[in-house]
Amino acid sequence: MPTINTVVVDPNLKRDSDAEELMTEQQAITLRELSSEADEPFDGSLTHRQAERRIALLQEYLK
Repeated sequence: MPTINTVVVDPNLKRDSDAEELMTEQQAITLRELSSEADEPFDGSLTHRQAERRIALLQEYLK
């Protein structure tokens, strides 16, 4: 007989809280500065994780 995998997830646990939270004030400052240097638009509605990725991308682009 095939085995059935069952996983019980506690709904009270946040699996990745940064994914849904808006970027921090420091991230916004950094992103605004990098966007300006790269002549790219600044998007203030990014999540924490999106902002991290955008900052890394702009930093690499500006090297």
